[in-house]
Amino acid sequence: MAKQTCAVCGAEINLVQQQKLADGNYVCRKTCVKLAMKGFDFVGGTLPELQTHIRQVEEGTAIYNKLFLKRSPKPKRFGNVFVAEDIGLMARIETRCKIFIFGKSISACVYRIADLYGYEYEQDSKVTYDPNSKTGSTQKAHYCHYFFWDTPGVSDFCEKIPGASSHAKIEKYFNKLFGIQKTIGNIGNTWKNQLAAAKAAGSALKSVIKGGENTEDKAEEARQAIDRAQYGDRTEWKAKADAALREFGQV
Repeated sequence: MAKQTCAVCGAEINLVQQQKLADGNYVCRKTCVKLAMKGFDFVGGTLPELQTHIRQVEEGTAIYNKLFLKRSPKPKRFGNVFVAEDIGLMARIETRCKIFIFGKSISACVYRIADLYGYEYEQDSKVTYDPNSKTGSTQKAHYCHYFFWDTPGVSDFCEKIPGASSHAKIEKYFNKLFGIQKTIGNIGNTWKNQLAAAKAAGSALKSVIKGGENTEDKAEEARQAIDRAQYGDRTEWKAKADAALREFGQV
């Protein structure tokens, strides 16, 4: 069998041990594939993307162990996703059982709450066939798909949830966090953000028409105002995350 060299650790690997990446590089299944979290696209991913993700997991695991474990108040939990509001960070964890020694190991990717821009509901169906009864049954799986802005490594992932009602709770939680929930009690804030966005966009357009100065600055202000109207004001969450990561040594 043809042998290759693992592009990450340099080990010689045979055909059974190989995982080929999209750019033609190979990594070993025994060690280096396991450095990535579940969901990383090895078939479509490149070596630089894998290396970036491996660093993301290494740093995220260290941050999770120091800033999330034994934290008071306890982070809000949605399955394997933990949200620590007081430090502006959230973590996705993966627990792995050790085979030859007792215990478990935890890998994690840590994200800024401020960078979360999507938490969409998704589902898929799988038909299974029972040979005894000669009938088929449909099983549905439910997921929350998280998306993040400007995140090196894996910037989106799907987390399995019990059902649509569980996603409704997740959506309500994050909407409230960002001040964008569609409730009577918060509709005033939504209107204020939309009004500010309209004014900023109008100011930027006038500047372009008149050929005035600081056109780029006004355009950036308009973009930020529109983002706040759509995604809520993230200023508080950015400040909390920067402070926590600065203390940890990542900023």
